[in-house]
Amino acid sequence: MARAALAGLLVCVLALAGCAALADLGQLREDLDSAGYDAANINHNTTNGFTVLSVGVSMPDAVPTDEDAEKVAEVVWTKYPADFDQLKISMNGEVRLDASADELTRRFGERPESLDVVHEGNESNGMVVIVAVAVAALLAGLMVWLWHRGRRPPPPVAPPPGYHQPGGYYQYPPQPPQG
Repeated sequence: MARAALAGLLVCVLALAGCAALADLGQLREDLDSAGYDAANINHNTTNGFTVLSVGVSMPDAVPTDEDAEKVAEVVWTKYPADFDQLKISMNGEVRLDASADELTRRFGERPESLDVVHEGNESNGMVVIVAVAVAALLAGLMVWLWHRGRRPPPPVAPPPGYHQPGGYYQYPPQPPQG
């Protein structure tokens, strides 16, 4: 029972660590929706320190244009609080814009300062993730310790009757006394 409770606590801690990042993506989805675009998928992926934000927009009733991609990019640039190095926007499955952060700065200007304040909060979210991982490691160690402590050595197995001879040595199968 204690192991199940610790495992459940571990899952909860790890789930809470990812909530802050998901909240930012959910807010971006709402911002795009209020601008008139249906964000089918949003993916913020970091590999070796290079971050790519991919936004997939679905426009089933219209033919997407480069202007639509520019508008989506502007919403992302001015509303999404986390930093990224590359922005990829696909509309109806076709990549319509692929731009670096420097290119977006030239197109739309510097990002709003309010995003920097939110981003500083996101750095503390990184600390929350580190603390959550440390707590999860401690809980895993505690679970292993409790499991190991609960194990008991098996009881000794008695030899079969007649197996031990009075002289202190063993014979198998037992022989009748020689006499």
